[in-house]
Amino acid sequence: MIATIKNSLTPQSISQIIEDVSTPLETGDGCWKVEYHKRILFLIVDEIHDRVRIMTPIIKEEDLDEEDLWDVMEANFDRSLDARYAIGDGVLWSLFLHPLTDLSRNLFMDGLDQVVTLANNFGGSFCSSDIVFGSD
Repeated sequence: MIATIKNSLTPQSISQIIEDVSTPLETGDGCWKVEYHKRILFLIVDEIHDRVRIMTPIIKEEDLDEEDLWDVMEANFDRSLDARYAIGDGVLWSLFLHPLTDLSRNLFMDGLDQVVTLANNFGGSFCSSDIVFGSD
């Protein structure tokens, strides 16, 4: 059994946060489809595997060119924080994946914002925030 950390989120507290900060579109057992800052986000809580996943689609994989792929790989190294670019089901996603038992409200909110920022910056700065590793 995984021990919970004080102030860590639960599926119930995540549901409440989602209702407070976004427009829920669909809900299921441990999963939500919401509109947040004009983007559709999918959120999945897996208590058994101690994971929370926040993601938004960006572009179909077939529409990516080689330069885009290099840009997202480089961004995953030095221009994204906790959010990452990932390809799955034929789509390029902006994705935040984190242990549930170690997730605070502030980190969850930051994850939502980073996913949206990373998706919005595709084709431009490819950054998830103002922080860039290795910059002065």
